[in-house]
Formats: sequence, C-alpha cells, structure tokens
Amino acid sequence: MSSDDLNKRLEQIAHAVGLNANQIPKSWSEPRPLVADIPPAPIFNPDVLLPKLLRDFVLDTADRMPCSPDFIAAPLLVALGSVIGAKCALKPKRRDDWLIPANLWGGIVGDPSSKKTPAISQVMRFIDGLELKASEKSELLMKGYEAEMAAYVAHRKSIELEMKNAVKRGTGLNRSMRDLKADLESLQEPKAPHVRRFRSNDATTAKLADMLSVNPEGMLVFRDEITGLLASWDKQGNEGDRAFYLEGWNGTQPYRQDRIARGEVWIPNHCLSLFGGIQPELLARYLIGLSSSFDNDGRMQRFQVLVYPEQVPWSWRDRLPSQGIREGIRDLFHRFSVLDPDEMGAAPATEFTKLPSFHFDDEAQQIFINWSTDLNTVRIPKEAMPLMRQHLAKYERLFCSIALILHLTQVRPGPAVNAETAMRAAAWTQYLEDHARRIYGLLELQQVSAATALARRLKQGKLVNGFTVREVQRKGWAGLTQTMVIEQALSVLEDHCYVAGEDQQNPSGGPQTVRFFINPKVQDASS
Repeated sequence: MSSDDLNKRLEQIAHAVGLNANQIPKSWSEPRPLVADIPPAPIFNPDVLLPKLLRDFVLDTADRMPCSPDFIAAPLLVALGSVIGAKCALKPKRRDDWLIPANLWGGIVGDPSSKKTPAISQVMRFIDGLELKASEKSELLMKGYEAEMAAYVAHRKSIELEMKNAVKRGTGLNRSMRDLKADLESLQEPKAPHVRRFRSNDATTAKLADMLSVNPEGMLVFRDEITGLLASWDKQGNEGDRAFYLEGWNGTQPYRQDRIARGEVWIPNHCLSLFGGIQPELLARYLIGLSSSFDNDGRMQRFQVLVYPEQVPWSWRDRLPSQGIREGIRDLFHRFSVLDPDEMGAAPATEFTKLPSFHFDDEAQQIFINWSTDLNTVRIPKEAMPLMRQHLAKYERLFCSIALILHLTQVRPGPAVNAETAMRAAAWTQYLEDHARRIYGLLELQQVSAATALARRLKQGKLVNGFTVREVQRKGWAGLTQTMVIEQALSVLEDHCYVAGEDQQNPSGGPQTVRFFINPKVQDASS
C-alpha cells in the first residue's frame, strides 16, 4: 500500500467514527515483534554462599528429592533467622545506634509440580521439632501453674472469709482488719506460663498480636501459598493487617493494638518472619496490580529471600541421608532457640540499643562500607525499573541480617563478624538480586503475553478503529477481562506500533475518552 493510499484509508476510517482526520496518525511504522523473556536463574554456588554444615545439608537434601538447591537454601536461611529473631541484632555502624535483627521474608517461586512444598517441609520440620518441645514443656509448666493457682485461690478465699467473719463479730476479733488487708495485698497471683512459639500457619492478626505479646523474640508465619495472604491485605477493611505485617518486618519496634472489644495488646518487640510458596502466574498477576496501583508500600520488596530457579529434571532417587548432617542442622536450630548473646560477647542492650548487638570486625566493616557505597551511589541511582530500585533500597538490611545469621552458625562465634562472613553476605545479595530481576521480569512477560493475545484479535479484525478499553473488556476474551491488564497490553502495543491512542472529548461533555486506532499494516500482514 502506497503512502497516499494509506492516508486516504485513514481519512475514511476517521470519517466513519466521526473524528477529525488530523487526530490520528498520517503514517505508521512497521509493527515490531512482541518478544519478552525473563532473565535466566542465577547459579547457586554453595561453596561461596554457605558455611560447611549448611552447604552439606542443602546439597544432600536437594540431591535426594531431587530439587533445586535454592529450594532448600532459601527456607533454611529464613527459618534460622526466625529462630534467632530479636534475641540479638547486628550493629552495622561503630558509633550510630542502628540495629538490624535476623528476621527475613522470603519465598519459593515455582510451578505446582516443582516440589516447592516438599522442599520447604524438609526445613520446616526443624521448626516443628522446636514447637513440639515447647508444647511438652508447656504441659509440664501448666501442671505446676494450676497447682499454684489452686493454692492461691484457696488462700485468698480463706483471708476473705476471715475478713467477713471479722466484720460480723465486730470487736471480738482474733486479728485486726489491718493485718487481714496486709495479708490480702501480699498475695501474689501466679502468672500463667508462656513458652516460646516459633511458627504460625493461619492466624488472624489479632491472634498473632496475642502470641507476639508473650514472644518478644518473634515468630515465623509460614503459608504454603503466600499470594493468598498478600491478596487478603488488599481487601477493603484489611488495611490494618497489611500494616501489622509491614511493621513486623522491621523487627525492633514495639507495637500497641487497641480494640474496643479486646482492649489493649502490647507487643514489646514486634518481630515477624514470613515464608511461603508462590506460583509464577499468580505472582505475575499480583505484580501487575502492584505496578499499576498507588499504594505500593514496599510490601513485595520486603520479600528479599525470594528465589525462582530453573526446575531440576526428575530422576529416581532413593538413598539414606548423609550421616550426621540432619542431626547437625537439628542441633543448630536448638542452639539458636536457647541462644544467649551475652555468652558470645555481644554488647549489652541499652536505653537506645534495645537488643544485644554484634558488630563487624575492621576488615568486615570496610567490606560493608565499600559494598554499601556502591549500592547507594551506583547501582540504585542507575536502576531503571522502579520496583527493582525500591527492592535494592532494602538491601543493606538484607546484607546485615544474612551476615548475622551466618556468623551465629559458627561453633564459637565471638562479638565480631569476620571478613569471610561479610563476603558471603555480599555474595548472597548479588545472588538474590539476580533472582529479583528474574522475578520482576514476570511482570513484562505477563504484559507482553496479554499484548500478544490482543494483537491476535486485531489481526482477526475483531476490533474497529476508535475502540476503547471498555469495548475490549466487554468482549470477555480470556486474559483480557481486567481493565488494568487491557490498559497495560495496549501500552505495549502502542510502544510496538500496533495501535495509537488519542484522547477524544466526550460529546456529552463528560471526561475524555482514550480511543485506539489500529495500524493498517497489522491487518495487512494477516491477510
């Protein structure tokens, strides 16, 4: 088709829809191919990322399943950090009182058949073991508490009865009322015993607040499918749930929950870890909603230990675990559950540094300074993707949390994190950054997929020039039923010269409407 023929056709189209021909393009470029692919998954290097005990467990467990070692390493790191919780923190600066605890948020991204749940279960059973021991301890303590409570009630009733009798007798008292009051005031009601809870699967925020009020070290919330939890935060009326979790990620602040029916719940230290599985398609949909909304509060960027590895080819494996490795990890979880930072030389808590703290030694301190300088002056300013830029902005906390966890896995950790551990933490941040780029790549992949589906309809002549987003939505085409998805698909098509959007004044005087005109070359190519 010649340029004159194309212009004539455009004028005919404009006249047909009642528009001025000057409002649509006079010429069109060739439509560019719609192509998108997510970045490849980074290689998991166990020798660089993990000390020997953790490395051996990750490789042995992943080999026996089989599954990607990333599927074992990510929950292991988050689970260990959750047990440490707010028992202690890392103090990244020598003079400042900035503290970073060990709690982390993370997850596994994979298809339903990728063995997400079995892999996570291999780690969560160590948390389950701690929960079982805590439950057994609770039963013993409750028996003692019930006996003490019975004695307290009996003693109180005895004093109260004597006071009633004294009032009836008047002056014929064996004991003065003053003595009886003193005895009653001196009674101490036994306190119900509380043993630490380590994990919750499906608790309301009100119940979590109750549990955290007596668990200042923090807890892990595990969800087999984390997108269900994320979606619940976006429901009208659940804004408080989202805020509760986001504040728990910080891990070092108190939290007060005031309700008319429940009264006051005081959490001395609000510390939450979070982990679960996520399907790529569901995550992509969630990211599309997040990127298009005005309430991006950094909730997705808090999932810093989020991995999306390639699926490992299946093969039959049936062998015993390597001797002593699981037992070593079990003992490590137990050691973290009874961790005493003071015995390791941690600086004691003060009025302004509320947790016992470890610090970097001189060499590790310089590593962190150099890494942080590069992050804040080079990588973040040059990052083009807004979600990724916001993700990187939280990486100083990630570095320090991982460094603290790896430091405490040593047999006899001292007060200072060494250079080797700092280098491992830096390697983790690079590895997780590559995973984050792959995961945020799902956003572009989903957008291009929707654009491709819409382009196919254009080639089939299913839409006419001057169509609107609403008209596309009314068609009810699969994958193109949500306004937000359609708008993003059209944005991609406009960038690739498939359509051109124009703001048109509503004849009835209402708000402007965006109408889209189809590149004639799109339909020519299909004929």
